[in-house]
Amino acid sequence: MPQIKRILFPVDFSEACRGAARYVEAFAAHFKAEIMLLHAADKGEQHQAKAQLDAFLASELEALTTHRVCTEAAHAPSRDPSRTIAETARSWNADLVMMPTHGLGFFRTHLLGSVTAKMLHDLKCPVWTSVHAESASPQEGIQCRRVLCSIDLGESSRHILEWAAWLAGEYQASLGIAHASAAGDAFAAGWQLREEFAHYATTQANQRMEALQKEVGTAAQVFINPGTPRVVVATAARKFEADLLVIGRHGKTGLREDLFPNATAILRESPCPVISI
Repeated sequence: MPQIKRILFPVDFSEACRGAARYVEAFAAHFKAEIMLLHAADKGEQHQAKAQLDAFLASELEALTTHRVCTEAAHAPSRDPSRTIAETARSWNADLVMMPTHGLGFFRTHLLGSVTAKMLHDLKCPVWTSVHAESASPQEGIQCRRVLCSIDLGESSRHILEWAAWLAGEYQASLGIAHASAAGDAFAAGWQLREEFAHYATTQANQRMEALQKEVGTAAQVFINPGTPRVVVATAARKFEADLLVIGRHGKTGLREDLFPNATAILRESPCPVISI
């Protein structure tokens, strides 16, 4: 069974990080989980950085079990905090890593930072991300009433749906499922053939979705539409008014080449935070 008892929270003191901290606090309080705040400092700056880390959100997190770890950042050939995060997640047996998709310094400043991308690639545990962390509500206003699950009906779909159903059950939240069926543009010439193909693909997807839900024991609201996953899932998330989106990024043999580009695109477009598993 899934569990969230240890949350690793990489800290860079940015506004995005402070916004993400509100979700970290909310998750840790709900699951009674420990939090490790991790910061990588430049050589010679660890003492000052440790003091800053110890003071970071001290009053907000005082009721929770926290560990504050300040390490020296790797330097050669270039500073790469992703290795520190990955190694800490493995050695500490983190159940969830929570981080904004961009920040300052410790992360990159573009929308899906290279550190976040590496974490999505390398980590085996679930990863929480949000492109809207700076505008997060106060901790007491953070809700998880609607959980949307995005699946491609591939080999890992059952695992992803089971994980999302478990999370929804923990929060007593409504569960939804989004799936992008083939649009047909690349497969058929002519309007009529495209429409027929899209209708066929959607019908087949509905049948497979019904069978999958019966296997897992869910009765989620389903959103199946033709189009690209990032558009279909983002549209479904808005329509469902999702508070959290659950997606997959790994297959049985590791990273799935067809899924990862879709996963990163969904992360960028999602109107709500995303947990990728």
